[in-house]
Amino acid sequence: MRQSLAKLITIFLCLAIAYGLVFYVSLKDLYEQEIDPLPITPQVQLDNEEISKAEEGPYDETFTIKEGDTLAIILSRLGIPTSQAHEAIDALSKVFNPKDLKVDQEVYVIYDSQTEGNDYDLKFLRLRADLEHDVELVRTGGGIFEATKYKKQLKHEYADIQGDIKISLYADALKAGASPKMLYDMIKAFSYDIDFQRDIQPGTKFSLFYDTFKDEESGHERPGELLSAKLVIADTIYEIFRFQPPGGIPGYYTRKGEAVQKALLRTPIDGARINSGFGNRKHPIMGYTKMHKGVDFGAPKGTPIMAAGDGVVERCNKYGNYGNYICIRHNGSTKTAYAHLSRYAKGISTGSKVRQGQVIGYVGMTGNTTGPHLHFELIQNGKHVNPQKVTQLPKSKLLGKVLQEFIAVISKIEKMKLDLKKPTIETPPVDQGDIDRTSQSVDVPLQVS
Repeated sequence: MRQSLAKLITIFLCLAIAYGLVFYVSLKDLYEQEIDPLPITPQVQLDNEEISKAEEGPYDETFTIKEGDTLAIILSRLGIPTSQAHEAIDALSKVFNPKDLKVDQEVYVIYDSQTEGNDYDLKFLRLRADLEHDVELVRTGGGIFEATKYKKQLKHEYADIQGDIKISLYADALKAGASPKMLYDMIKAFSYDIDFQRDIQPGTKFSLFYDTFKDEESGHERPGELLSAKLVIADTIYEIFRFQPPGGIPGYYTRKGEAVQKALLRTPIDGARINSGFGNRKHPIMGYTKMHKGVDFGAPKGTPIMAAGDGVVERCNKYGNYGNYICIRHNGSTKTAYAHLSRYAKGISTGSKVRQGQVIGYVGMTGNTTGPHLHFELIQNGKHVNPQKVTQLPKSKLLGKVLQEFIAVISKIEKMKLDLKKPTIETPPVDQGDIDRTSQSVDVPLQVS
């Protein structure tokens, strides 16, 4: 009995030892097993690379010029070294004057971190020099800056502005959308025949037709030339058209081909009052009656004086009681004279050729005078005549083949004005999947020369 029990105990111990060994080996294998890391997807790697690249640069920014800003100040804000900024500005100055930067103008810049130090390197700069030109500055591989000026392609269009005067020509024309420059050209052309302070009244109708050049990217535009204009004053029609005769200069003509520009201006000075007219008068200094051979226009010292017509300066010096004096010969029989000038305009001297409206001098009180004014004389066939009565020489007129060319220009202008009034015809939508839809516009510039 005891032997049987001993055998059972022995067998039990052997089995326990065997199971213990098996359990020990299993635990050892489990702890020694290598655990693989979680896989990193390619997308996560790509995002990390992009973030790293963005942190390293390059960088790009668009700056808007504010009051007091200069290009040097902008580059300094970016951390561009002063020496490098000077090199960039020097290169840019070859095609654009940095002093011409204007408030609200935009400057686009690309820059990058330097390999050593905390500063940055300028890589690229672009700005709009004017409506028609962009300027770009590039830093080459050798660290040298190169600037280039590019001409932009502008869209050529036409504007037809019409309206009635309620307040004033200037206010109502601008309200109707007219360009200030075109309005000025219109007033200047009509001023030979119309007194804009007295003749223009509420109810006067006006129209201007001119071309424009537009930058479609920015929406900015500039006017070109005033091609035609019309005023209707108390049922009287005043109409002009721009035309350049062969070999001549552009000018404005009536529908009959008569030149709007007269040989002589009504007055050679703007905004002046007549102090003394032509004829016998009591001399303000001498105290006795004497023939006054011209017209005196009172104006502040320094007021510009214009040549009354095209011609050649026959005399430009001090001349007795006239003080500083200019005499212009317009043709074989007509001259105009200007006296008491404070000084002569730059480039004006005996023998100079002048154009109508060109500034030749400035109001003064040299010579025998009691105050600043212009003494203006008109001399025809050697005799002094009243400038207020002889306001113009015979009109020049287009004739023959040139007149026919002018009539053809009028027809083109009128056709273009009609085309602008035609309603735009919209193409009905295409039901089929026509993805590539292209719109075209035919732009035929008007030739007026």
